Amino acid sequence: MVRYEISAATITTAPPERVFAVLDDFGRWPAWMPAFERIRVELPEDGRPRLGYRFRLHSGLIRTDMEVVDFSPHSRGTSFRISFPPLTGMNRCVVTPLDDGRFRLERVDSLDLPELVAGFLDGPRRDRFAALAAEFLSALKATVEGPER
Repeated sequence: MVRYEISAATITTAPPERVFAVLDDFGRWPAWMPAFERIRVELPEDGRPRLGYRFRLHSGLIRTDMEVVDFSPHSRGTSFRISFPPLTGMNRCVVTPLDDGRFRLERVDSLDLPELVAGFLDGPRRDRFAALAAEFLSALKATVEGPER
């Protein structure tokens, strides 16, 4: 296995509570998250997101099992297992207060890739993953800084 990390950051005026209200609303991810318009979110009936909370994403024949592995006041993280190609990893969003009343919003994705798949991720494909992380942050920022939900 090869571990591959992607990160992106931006500055927002939205406090952590607002950011995490959007991120924790898994059922609404397709409404604002880039590339999720064809994703179906399957949520359990056992209440609100918390540490250990599990849910599933479906896109055609591909299934992704998700679990909340970080649920703290300034960060959220989910581990994932994708059915095809078989990949595992983790997504984390961290909100850090700045001195001027704004917040640094960072997304870090860690992918655990089989050797064969890792060799396939050359420069342009890696750049595309980085662009997707930046698109995600841009959409999240627009959502959390937009009108109250």
